[in-house]
Amino acid sequence: MRYVITGVRSKTHLIHIAAYLRRELARGTGHLDVAFVGGGRFLGNSSVTAADVVGFLPDDPRLGLTFPEGEQRWSSTGDLTYIAVGAPGIKPWMRLRRNGIRHSIRVVVTDEGIGTYGDWRTRRDALARQGAGQPWRTVRPLAIAAADRMLTTERFAMYDKARGWALEPQIADEFRALVPAGAEQSSDRVVFLTQPWVELGVLSADAYLAHIAEVSRGVEADGLRLAVRPHPAEDTGRYAGFEILDEAFTAEADPAIVGAAGVVGGTSTALLNLAALHGLPSARLVVPGLEHLEDELGADQRALLDAYLPRAAEVGQWRGLQS
Repeated sequence: MRYVITGVRSKTHLIHIAAYLRRELARGTGHLDVAFVGGGRFLGNSSVTAADVVGFLPDDPRLGLTFPEGEQRWSSTGDLTYIAVGAPGIKPWMRLRRNGIRHSIRVVVTDEGIGTYGDWRTRRDALARQGAGQPWRTVRPLAIAAADRMLTTERFAMYDKARGWALEPQIADEFRALVPAGAEQSSDRVVFLTQPWVELGVLSADAYLAHIAEVSRGVEADGLRLAVRPHPAEDTGRYAGFEILDEAFTAEADPAIVGAAGVVGGTSTALLNLAALHGLPSARLVVPGLEHLEDELGADQRALLDAYLPRAAEVGQWRGLQS
């Protein structure tokens, strides 16, 4: 069976796909011909390398991984499974269909992050924050929603709404297995997970740094210390005044984070996953100037966040982290 992977923009996406492929191997489906045909980009930067793909996908002799180029990316001599992140891409699906018109195409959608649990409106708002203009930021979410509804065969996601947002065990195990045994335990470090608000142009660097400094003072008042874990798309130089954790690790498997006293930050996939996967004390903070983002959450996104994280808090209320 041939498996074609597209739309990967982060190492976290690779972990979800690895869990799915490991499930396929456990089912005894035989040799897996896996073609990684390219990832996505975030803020103009490629987020994963070929080495990342090799490193995160299962190391199993039954799995043959290739990085085809040109039309070879879409060719198949038999039935295939198209693995998409977040939602199936219309153009990749059409290329696969054109090159294998007599074969079946199974479409598996893996977790993108919090965006997976949104709707066309939340995708529209996300595109607006990234600078997309009209009509693109309205047309594209509608097209994505339609493709998701019509093309998806199976959704392989981290959280199951039907079971009260319970974790999918195979995906949770994939993440937890990446945490080194004897991970560092820090009883006094609180980690702030930053987001690329400055790069997106929705917040000034001075305003964001002032917010983090205020959180740091609150942490220190409780006898703890704040460390900053930058988003991979950010300029880490702006955090020179803080202890900086290496952003090369996946946050959900970074021993310096998993072993910390807790994590804080604005609403993010990493913050949610750390709370859900590891039971790590976590606080979801309102970033001054971005209060509207809480109002823009979809109903399912809000319900999912409420299942694992405290309600969005003001900086002075971050101590709910320790409860």
